[in-house]
Amino acid sequence: MRRQMRAAALAVSLLGGAAAPWVPVARADAPQWLPPPAMYPPDTWKGRGSAVVRILDKLDAHVQVLDIPAGQDATYKSLTLHARACLERPPTLAADTAAWLSVHDAHEGMMPFDGWMLRQEPALGVFQNPLYDVQVVGCGGADVAPIPPPLAVVQQQQAAPPVTPGAESTAPAPVTAAAPPPQGTTALPPPPPMPPPPQPVARPAAPVPAPPPAAEDGSAAAPLLLH
Repeated sequence: MRRQMRAAALAVSLLGGAAAPWVPVARADAPQWLPPPAMYPPDTWKGRGSAVVRILDKLDAHVQVLDIPAGQDATYKSLTLHARACLERPPTLAADTAAWLSVHDAHEGMMPFDGWMLRQEPALGVFQNPLYDVQVVGCGGADVAPIPPPLAVVQQQQAAPPVTPGAESTAPAPVTAAAPPPQGTTALPPPPPMPPPPQPVARPAAPVPAPPPAAEDGSAAAPLLLH
């Protein structure tokens, strides 16, 4: 450090003037900051035409994989499976699959299942059955609704400036993404439309017992004592 200061003082004395201010020079190998890549909002899902389901028979350890088209039924031994919808994450998000399934077992006393099953979180939708284990492993078929917009459109929507109140503008307002779910939870899409529930059957009211007859002398009947 002292040698550098002495060299600078010597240069000033030789030039006969004040030293020129130090100007930083950009290096050729300096890192260049790039804009972040365009990504879909965390609650975006993409629809597919069929649900891929894996069934395990706990008695003989047989595994069967079924490709069930949306809106159709499939059978495996005593099971009847109906797929209502199958959704998966877009390419820019973590891979996950959600399928709405209805599973019924023909054996007497078995509980049915009707709801979402997730591949990455199988504990959220479990078909409780002592004979079979049903899990969703993916989606198949062609793309169906909902179909997310292209990433170029998403990037334009994210980069669009917010519209100030009272300002007149013909440009459409930017689409704001929904807030991400709390940590440890998964944002699920709205369920498909369900059929109307069956109307309860009206049951006749139970007959009301008649009061005990009064005594002949006009006094109230004595209460019945139980020992």
